[in-house]
Amino acid sequence: MKMWWRYVFLRPPFALVARRPRYNLRVSGQENVPRYGPFIVVSNHQSSADIIAIALALKPALVHRHLWPWAKKEIETGAEGFLGKMLWKVFGVIPIDRSGGDNSEAIRLSLKYLRKGELVLVFPEGTRSRPGEVKPFQFGVANLARAAPAPILPVAVYRREEDGGVQVNIGKLFTLPPKRRMYEVLEELGEKAEGRFIQQVETLRQWADTVPRDRKGMKLIARMIRIVTDFVSRQDIPFDLFFRLAEEEDNEFIRDRVMELLPPGWRKVKA
Repeated sequence: MKMWWRYVFLRPPFALVARRPRYNLRVSGQENVPRYGPFIVVSNHQSSADIIAIALALKPALVHRHLWPWAKKEIETGAEGFLGKMLWKVFGVIPIDRSGGDNSEAIRLSLKYLRKGELVLVFPEGTRSRPGEVKPFQFGVANLARAAPAPILPVAVYRREEDGGVQVNIGKLFTLPPKRRMYEVLEELGEKAEGRFIQQVETLRQWADTVPRDRKGMKLIARMIRIVTDFVSRQDIPFDLFFRLAEEEDNEFIRDRVMELLPPGWRKVKA
């Protein structure tokens, strides 16, 4: 059974639970959700229910596409309770090593799914934050955004003060702006294969920025990502640099897009 069918079958009972007074899920900005992938979803992280609320909010895109969340490996062993373990087993995730190990495989897997026109969900804070706060974003999502010519969909999730219900706000698609530092890196690499490849990826991203977000346009973006992944698989060169292209400004740019969707008074906190 294809992964997206599992969402179709299980969505109704989750939607019923989400309407209960304890959760009372409301969604704003659903018109910003593209009906087709690929794109990267980024959100702040408040509770273990976030992923379910976001999946319900992204219904327009998940009719025929699957959502692949990044999740710490410990969830598979039940570290986040039964619900987390069940979601891992039933829906599948992209495992993340939070012990400081190499997570380039997570980017490779993300590129694999994006090239199929699917969605990748990342909680860049890496762990849950207290209400009213957003922790610094880790480099994983920014590195992925630099590696893939796919747009980013910002999402904010939180509990409303008036009734304690779950609120999901969805922003507009965006891409990372070009950075001067990237071009300095390219100059340092000169004619090396890594430099040529990075330059090609940046060119593809600029093209993707002009592509309509309809079915035809998103298929074109998926083909652009296929070009990237095919090149990676063919070349016998190290891609450590390619998977570490993000800068601190990229993290802040993405965090600002999420902060815009949160209520007044929410603040950024330092590590």
